[in-house]
Amino acid sequence: MLLDTFSDFLTEWDGNAESWLRYIQGYPELFEKIKRDYERYGTDWRNSLKLLNRRDLEGLRLAHERLLESLPRVEAKIGEAFGIGPGKYNVVIYVGLENGAGWVTEFRGKVSVLFGLESIAELGWYGRIEGLIAHEFGHVLHWILRGENIEELENENIFWLYTEGFAQRVEDILTGRPWHLEYDGWFEWCTRNERRIKGEFSRRVRENEPLNPFFGSWYELFGMKFTGYYLGYRFIRWLEETLSFEEIAKLKKERVRDMILEFLEG
Repeated sequence: MLLDTFSDFLTEWDGNAESWLRYIQGYPELFEKIKRDYERYGTDWRNSLKLLNRRDLEGLRLAHERLLESLPRVEAKIGEAFGIGPGKYNVVIYVGLENGAGWVTEFRGKVSVLFGLESIAELGWYGRIEGLIAHEFGHVLHWILRGENIEELENENIFWLYTEGFAQRVEDILTGRPWHLEYDGWFEWCTRNERRIKGEFSRRVRENEPLNPFFGSWYELFGMKFTGYYLGYRFIRWLEETLSFEEIAKLKKERVRDMILEFLEG
């Protein structure tokens, strides 16, 4: 199922928070997810209503247009490569509060990809939107192969390395590099500094510090964004030396944890 809410957004939107609230309240399950996503990080979603001031209709329209153009191609690729058909998932297109350009969750009783047009526009990922879609379908594939809610697995931050790495590897298989999140010199810098990234990730795990700076688009670590996606990809490639892709997807939780720690020390 494809649920495209953009036309409803355009009908309601007049540039202020009240108009966005009228729009999103028409989708109560989606609205609850947006609110809970903020609660998950201990923040109040109301404080983020000010982000609506940054909404550029042309950027949103371009993100919407590119998304609809690319979606069928990626769906065909994921179906051909892994046998995952549209009947197994939902796709939702919406305008949120920068919860993420892509987000895989349960929606209307099924694993679903939620694409936030505002985040795509904010990040300027118009030209690499096919990679973003492939990455999110990587999470869908992981969810289906494990038969488990991946969001619940991610409640322990250390498993982000596994889940995001798996999705990044799927993007790599389906669309190749450069990945949707890359920017000039990023991959080369990460390759040169892999041991440094590993060391900091390991230290934060040991000392129970937040791992958000490795993954969130609003963070930088060592002056670079998205280093956790590179490290997760390297982790999955390391696992592929001894395991099949399906075996990697289905690894028991405690084994994943042990193998992450082994990888970080390598």
